[in-house]
Amino acid sequence: MTSDFGFYKSLFVKRIPMMATIFVLCSAIGVGLAVMLPSRYVADATLLVESPQIPDELAASTVRTSPTERLQIIEQRLLTRANLIDIANEFAVFEGRGRMTPDDVVSEMRDLTEIRRTASRGGATFMTISFRARSPNLSANVANEFVTLVLSEDSERRQDLAEQTLEFFEESVQRLDQQLGLQSAAIVQFKDANQDALPENLDFRIDRLARLQDQLIAAARDRAALTEQRSRMMVIGQGGGAGIRLSPAQQELKTTQEELQRALTVYSETNPRVRMLRARVAQLTEAVSSEDASAVAPVTDPTAALFDLEMEAIERRVAFLDAQEAQVTEEVEELRDAINRTPENAIRLESLEREYQNTLNQYNQAVANLARAQTGERIEVLSKGERISVIEQATPPSEPNSPNRPLIAGGGVVLGMLLAVGAFLLLELTNRAIRRPADLVKGLSIQPIATIPYLETSGGKARRRALQSILIAGVAIGIPAILWAVHTFYLPLDLIVDRALGRFGL
Repeated sequence: MTSDFGFYKSLFVKRIPMMATIFVLCSAIGVGLAVMLPSRYVADATLLVESPQIPDELAASTVRTSPTERLQIIEQRLLTRANLIDIANEFAVFEGRGRMTPDDVVSEMRDLTEIRRTASRGGATFMTISFRARSPNLSANVANEFVTLVLSEDSERRQDLAEQTLEFFEESVQRLDQQLGLQSAAIVQFKDANQDALPENLDFRIDRLARLQDQLIAAARDRAALTEQRSRMMVIGQGGGAGIRLSPAQQELKTTQEELQRALTVYSETNPRVRMLRARVAQLTEAVSSEDASAVAPVTDPTAALFDLEMEAIERRVAFLDAQEAQVTEEVEELRDAINRTPENAIRLESLEREYQNTLNQYNQAVANLARAQTGERIEVLSKGERISVIEQATPPSEPNSPNRPLIAGGGVVLGMLLAVGAFLLLELTNRAIRRPADLVKGLSIQPIATIPYLETSGGKARRRALQSILIAGVAIGIPAILWAVHTFYLPLDLIVDRALGRFGL
């Protein structure tokens, strides 16, 4: 047991230079990074989403986006590629800007920027903007620039939404007003074209038709009485009571009138036969009147003269009734046609008026919405609605936020110790060489008489030590040279470390 402890102790002592080299190198790198990495300062600015200054019950804004949604939209617009590149160029955020591509600038700016939103149920909504930079003033200036962009973006967006809403309802009111004019003109045109068959006058036309039909019945009754009276007088005249003889035309007139009376007892006034007989009676009446006017008046007694006057009065009355009947009949036909067309016109007119009423309702609603949109737009112009205000401007921090220099230096030391121990264990566990008698017995299964250790010459020792020195010097010089080259020609080391720490959440 003592021999094993001595053996491992000798191995440990033998590996001390290598382990010390690894430990010193890692510790030097950790301490170097802790000293070399530039300080990072973080400046914070706090924003608050304020409630409207005018209660919604009195006048409501037309911009109804929730505070959380507003802040999310503003955050996405704030971290756009164009904004980040412009800010990086304006404030010279990166010293090695010329060696960075636009994609690198955008990625680094997003890593250096942190935006946090906090909102409680029924409470206020806050936004905190933080920015890390190499100097206190730079971090505060960039954070305040973000605040300025947030306020400008919020104000412009709310005004744009209010103006778009107002423009939409103005166009809606104008369009509906034009549509109302066209529909109103269509209703007026339809009423003008069908003014004799409109539904609002249907009761009047029905009443008028009834009165005209009563007039036709009365006229027919009067005409029948006159015809009968004339027939009786004609009979008296034929009997010689008046000493007057009827002409052939008068006899045919009498016969036609009697036939008309018989037809009226069977047919209506609109029957073609009745109309034909009435036309024949009218022709014969004119013929008889012509004969009476052209004939030389015979010398008769006073009774015959009175008879002629009575007959003439009857004929004039019959002619008047015929003319009146024709006029009334024509009006009756017109009324019947108008009454028949009224239901169809009523349906069409109702459809036009319903469309007009629907459009009118839409117009009234659009006018009301336009009034609200005008009020909402005025509220946004005067900044009286819900808005974002600055609670605390970003100020230059007095102390750096990163890097954590003790942590980096301590991490380098601990890493050096772990790597040194790990290298020792790895080399010894993988070394299968025979270094003591027990290894020889175990490997060859023989018992040696004596063992002679490897005797290193003074030249071999010198070469080994020179090789170790060269290796240590190469590592000590090469690693700083590589770090310098990366920092100078590729990307600053502080940005590389920031990326690494950001990925590990440090």
